[in-house]
Amino acid sequence: MSWKKVVAITGCDSGLGWAIAARTAREGMITIAGMYNDTNTEASQALKSVCAHTHKLDVTDPHSIAEFKNYVNNILKDNPDCKLHAVVNNAGVMTVGDFEWLTPKIIENTINVNLLGSMRVVSAFLPELRKSASSGIKPRIINVASHCGLQPLPGFAPYSASKAGILAWTRALRLEQCVNGLTAVSFIPGGFITASNIMSTQLAHAKSMMDNLSEEQKALYENKIQSLSSYLCSAANNTRYDTMKDENIIETFMKALTEDNPKEIYKVESLRYKFYYKLMKIPLPMNLHRTLIKRFLKFPINS
Repeated sequence: MSWKKVVAITGCDSGLGWAIAARTAREGMITIAGMYNDTNTEASQALKSVCAHTHKLDVTDPHSIAEFKNYVNNILKDNPDCKLHAVVNNAGVMTVGDFEWLTPKIIENTINVNLLGSMRVVSAFLPELRKSASSGIKPRIINVASHCGLQPLPGFAPYSASKAGILAWTRALRLEQCVNGLTAVSFIPGGFITASNIMSTQLAHAKSMMDNLSEEQKALYENKIQSLSSYLCSAANNTRYDTMKDENIIETFMKALTEDNPKEIYKVESLRYKFYYKLMKIPLPMNLHRTLIKRFLKFPINS
């Protein structure tokens, strides 16, 4: 029997999540897109126009995840020729800034969304994925990681920690679930800040950072925080939900989604990334290492 593939994706309001939801829907897969900003947005309507299903989803809220899972399960129940093929954990947040600047709320939310949110979603869907595997499907969990999880960078400490956690957890899942015919994959898409709304909260977080600093810390860091946040927000200014157009990223993701025997990690890496990340692995003196990272990041401050 030929099964119709069902794909559930988190974080589809913009950027990578929106692009892959649109692509899988156009490919004829039954696509359920989790929308943090609800289902009455322009992004949601655009996904509906290509026959994707959209549903409200906050990966930090167990009740929201349960409702999302029930929505997916109802589609499966109403369509006996459909099987859950993949759960894609794409939802993520990022605030750039030295660890000392960050408030406890920013730090905890980064881990809560990026790592714990992904874990909550997988916990909810594992039984249905195993059920698909028993029907001859080759289902998979695809967790969106980051180069920062492989090579932590200054200014990205909690984000790097969350993505390193994703990589380690995904490998453990892969080893655990292989006996059930289910696999887990890490997808590292490379940088696309200007094609996503991931920086949309940076200015608001900059204000909360400064409000949280002592007078001594403000004297040291206030200008740096303002300069960095203005730069980052201007770089991602006027980003639409459908700005992600990088075919290499999307096609690499589709390989992770459709290959019969998916690899453990799918990675998109420009020549610039390859060059700098290879250099970063060399055990250089700390000052040289910092200089190299500054050249790579191109931030307008000297931390």
